[in-house]
Amino acid sequence: MDMTELIIATLLGILIGWQAAKRVHLQGFRDLLRALKVTEQDLRRAMLRVQSGEWQPEDTEGSKDGTVVYVKLEQQGTEIFAYRKSDNQFLAQGSNADSLIERLNQNLTPCRVVVAQEDGADLLLKNNT
Repeated sequence: MDMTELIIATLLGILIGWQAAKRVHLQGFRDLLRALKVTEQDLRRAMLRVQSGEWQPEDTEGSKDGTVVYVKLEQQGTEIFAYRKSDNQFLAQGSNADSLIERLNQNLTPCRVVVAQEDGADLLLKNNT
């Protein structure tokens, strides 16, 4: 096999592999949509909502129904304490970030918890506890 045949065989292999991978991924995506019971009409409606500007991504301030809780963190020894920023109410404590987050999830109704950098967000980093 000379160099020209090798190059042609390589390019042909890349092309065939590319097309096969595309078909496998497309079929997997179709199967996922079918399992989620998403129809083509649902996709078209969603596309039209996005294009018309009717749908907006969720803002970082949360929803209008007050589901955002601003939290301040403090570390005392090996424990991290979480307080509601607005009224300094104790919310939860944990020995590390994971246990604190777990307890916050248990104590608070479904909401978004926001911890600003100046309020101790760095205490949630894995290497700080």
